[in-house]
Amino acid sequence: MGSKSSQPSRSSSKGGGHRLLQGGAHVGSVRPLPRRPYSDEYELYDDLSPGVDLIYGRNPVREALRGRRQVHVILVATGEAGDELEGSVRGWWSAVQGVMPPIDRVSSGELTARLNTPDHQGIAAVVDPYPYLDQDEILRGHTLLIALDEVQDPHNLGAIIRTAEAAGAGVLIPRHRAAEVTGAVVKASAGATEHAAVGMVRNLSDFLANAKEAGFWIYGAAADADSPYTAQDYTYPTCFVLGSEGEGLGRRVASLCDVLVALPLVGRVESLNVSVSAGILTYEAIRQRTTNGERI
Repeated sequence: MGSKSSQPSRSSSKGGGHRLLQGGAHVGSVRPLPRRPYSDEYELYDDLSPGVDLIYGRNPVREALRGRRQVHVILVATGEAGDELEGSVRGWWSAVQGVMPPIDRVSSGELTARLNTPDHQGIAAVVDPYPYLDQDEILRGHTLLIALDEVQDPHNLGAIIRTAEAAGAGVLIPRHRAAEVTGAVVKASAGATEHAAVGMVRNLSDFLANAKEAGFWIYGAAADADSPYTAQDYTYPTCFVLGSEGEGLGRRVASLCDVLVALPLVGRVESLNVSVSAGILTYEAIRQRTTNGERI
């Protein structure tokens, strides 16, 4: 690989207990819940406490069962399709140690009403809040990062996390004015969130400064940048920064980037989807770090 002689020089140094649903119902134990017929009131999950989340979809629930956070209750739709799903859940659990979470059967309409989406595929789960990593864990554990500057679309965030998890990269999101990992993001990632390294930071600019001190080079994606993305060397610890869907990189964040890079656009559209840009940049780094099929 070429040297970084064409890049700006700078110094660097290495550097659950039980939870409650509102109304007093416990969901932290694995005590089987009574099955309720279709006509019963759907009250246990009407109002979730801040201590638990809902995810939905077959891949998200399957990945959650073998992921990091505890699954308290699995909700499966009633009917023949639900019977098949319940069998699938038991099959998924067969590869996991421990006591299987209880399965509760509810109507598909109740799932749709509670989740505010019909895209649940007949299954959901009550799970612990998402386990974000802190920035030190991210910086110690990865040499390839994707930092997002106010990306607000949950589908874009989910797609980026899916790419990052597949590539072994970490993802950083700011605490404010940005999408966070919700059920919709988990669904968009096909459950990759349950294994991905995702960190949430108070201030993205501060994180980028800390990443530089830890030896990372920061590359911001900008449509009007002079340098093509293929002209850089990403074999060093690398952090790609991508901006929001409408505004791009903020001025302060852009000023902290070592190099701004552009992806070529030869058609009539003015920009690529942020998740597509993240995928292209990430796999260019993977290509550069791979020799004879082996990561270097």
